[in-house]
Amino acid sequence: MAPSTTANRDAATRPGAPPEVVLIEGTGLLRAGRAKLLTDLASAWRGSDAQGFFRRATATPEWPWQLIADADVVEFQWSEMASLAPLIRARFPEKPLVIVAHDVITQRWNRAAGATKNPLARTAYSVAARRSATREHADFSAADRIVVFSEKDAALVRELAPAAHPVVVAPGFRLGSTPAEGSEEEPVVLFTGALGRPDNDRAVRWFLQKVWPRVIEQVGDARFVAAGSGPGRGLRRLVAKSHRAELTGFVPSLDPYYAAARVFVAPVLTGAGVKFKTVDALVRGLPIVATPVGAEGIEREDVFVGVTDDPVRFADLVVAALRGAHAERAAAGGQWAAEVYGMDAFGRRVRALYGQLMPDRLA
Repeated sequence: MAPSTTANRDAATRPGAPPEVVLIEGTGLLRAGRAKLLTDLASAWRGSDAQGFFRRATATPEWPWQLIADADVVEFQWSEMASLAPLIRARFPEKPLVIVAHDVITQRWNRAAGATKNPLARTAYSVAARRSATREHADFSAADRIVVFSEKDAALVRELAPAAHPVVVAPGFRLGSTPAEGSEEEPVVLFTGALGRPDNDRAVRWFLQKVWPRVIEQVGDARFVAAGSGPGRGLRRLVAKSHRAELTGFVPSLDPYYAAARVFVAPVLTGAGVKFKTVDALVRGLPIVATPVGAEGIEREDVFVGVTDDPVRFADLVVAALRGAHAERAAAGGQWAAEVYGMDAFGRRVRALYGQLMPDRLA
């Protein structure tokens, strides 16, 4: 069950969708898909919880309490949706509850506060972090397990909620296409991500303003591609005036872009959690240059071409990779990542987790 947004309605009709999907529409100005900025601000003020209309729907006849009552396990995807865990725990004390915390929101707000130079924004982010810490403490304490994707996030969960039970489950990735050596028409530097998200917007801006000019000076035929949906007007303007840079907008598959890339960059400066874009590039055997935030949660730093947030060093590492350095390291990193993050290994980890919570069903 999920908010009835345009994206969720589309996903519910695609092949492979779950057999039973309940989309909650809500009412009023701040229902799904309306006044997003106001909705996001209201959520941040409450500690980055589920959208207000979605939470209010729990008191209406449309809320599917019987579906929850009949479930073997209730799983909350994303920390925001976990704000419903205490409510469901109070109604169903014995129901196994699992939170899949893709990241820890409190860390995201703390990093945003540390990254901004605007004192008003810093104060707002700090308040959001404090409220988020209170909420995540309650949510994590209400669940039987909190699934995280790295030991770093497990430590954050224990710090916020000492009684919580975090479990590290490395995410699973389909092994997609790998770059065809020597087949690229031009040396492509790739970034992927939802560009409407502030963290990704900020990452691309930093790369284009601080790193890309030095790269293009040394590799004049290089091209930078940012593949992802929702770029804002400001980012589109910046890309348009940047030399040999482009945005794709939404694409149905990233496979062709990974296959054409010679280097993947993860210049992420804010946010939290394991960056799926980085792992996706890693399992494909691409050379990767990342910031510490872009690489965090991945156990082995030696699988990267380099990890730095110094723009000069970052540019030099990209140039070296474009010229063919570190190819063996990238290939070895891809083999390691396929074993750790492949779907077979992921399936075993998930079955082991849920086997503990419902042994009769997964015996």
